[in-house]
Amino acid sequence: MKILAISGSPRKKNVYGMIKTVCEAAGGDFEILNIADQSIHHCNDCRNCHKTYKCAINDDMQDIHKKIADADCIVLGSPTYFDNVSGPMKNFMDRCLPFYFSRGLEGKKAILLTSGNFEDQLEFDENGKCKWHKEEKESVERCLRSMEYFCKIMGISIVGKIYALHDDWEIKESELICMGKRLL
Repeated sequence: MKILAISGSPRKKNVYGMIKTVCEAAGGDFEILNIADQSIHHCNDCRNCHKTYKCAINDDMQDIHKKIADADCIVLGSPTYFDNVSGPMKNFMDRCLPFYFSRGLEGKKAILLTSGNFEDQLEFDENGKCKWHKEEKESVERCLRSMEYFCKIMGISIVGKIYALHDDWEIKESELICMGKRLL
């Protein structure tokens, strides 16, 4: 089984750790691609892909298209930015439009991962509960929904999804390992 993991984080911290844990648990052949390090331009709506199923923009996305087409499973991981995926992840998703028209990703499996972090602004009530927990949880859930919609539109089945809060993805380690094993 070939796994292509796409990290939309500019840092190799929370989301990267989550992705690596899932991929290692799944075993097999995997590659983690940090798209923040790639040259991926935004979609310019030229509509070339509507007929040719190929993107006309010549950048790193051409190689990523080949890798995603060859993968059996995709792991998408993005930090939560304003209730959504990061900018690099959004560019990646937009630039997958040729697969929408070709239906080239139908039948693939995906795991979705995100983390939300208001750690610097954490405030606690008199019982020691985080005052931001509800808002942060809702924010990461909306980020996951963006990736879910992407998968639904592309015909990708979602094996599972996991989020972490407050820079503490390690507490989800056993859940991440179980999720990775579900890919087997």
